[in-house]
Amino acid sequence: MSENQYPPTKPVCQLDADNLYLHQTVANLDPLAADGGYLLPAGCVDTQPPETRAGFAARWLPERAEWQYLPDHRGKTAYRTDDGAKVQVEQVGELPAELTLLPRENEYQTWDAKAKAWVLPPDVAARLKAEQQDEMWERIKAKRYDNLRHGVYAKSVGKWFQTDDATRLQYLALALESVTGGFKKPINWKTMDNSFLQLTPDLLREIMQTMHDNEQADFANAEKHKAAMLKAENPLEYDYSGGWTANYEQIEDGETNR
Repeated sequence: MSENQYPPTKPVCQLDADNLYLHQTVANLDPLAADGGYLLPAGCVDTQPPETRAGFAARWLPERAEWQYLPDHRGKTAYRTDDGAKVQVEQVGELPAELTLLPRENEYQTWDAKAKAWVLPPDVAARLKAEQQDEMWERIKAKRYDNLRHGVYAKSVGKWFQTDDATRLQYLALALESVTGGFKKPINWKTMDNSFLQLTPDLLREIMQTMHDNEQADFANAEKHKAAMLKAENPLEYDYSGGWTANYEQIEDGETNR
């Protein structure tokens, strides 16, 4: 049989040191073999390449002359089930029982081997939820306080007046003077749109009464939000933005129309 009856090369499978399939390469025809034998490169086997299976690596089993398919997590990050520490996966095969591909969401979770999931012990879950509820309640109270410091609307003059802490003290001082007879004549007063008008005792009473009404409304709204938040599955995701009295910034932004 002449030499040209055999192809000069043939495809073969290149393996690594653990017999894992790497890629296809070629074996050269053995010029000394009369039967068309080929010279296999080191670490190669003369067989058909393995099937391509996503998430699996193929290992050659010489004793069976077949491919074995193993889970391949190499390059992925796994997590220790005892403390959640990260581990880089370097070997093929099933993950050891002490590793999982699921990340731990927080340091309070423990691994449930039966459920194969991170879980929060009931007592820890209850404590964390209570802490989140306390935090959200503080946010709601801060919103209530801040909302009442951004202006009050006096309908009789169609103007917004300051309600910051310093101005509130001024209103209180004027109210005390009014009781004792010291505040009788109108005072030139700057409004929130930078215009001026005459602040009279009657207008002062209207401003303070509206401030009181707004405070009562916002206190009630805060308690309403608190009750709803305490029923929420995730307190920190509760939306407490609605139901508050209007303020000057909202009017300026066009969010509220009077």
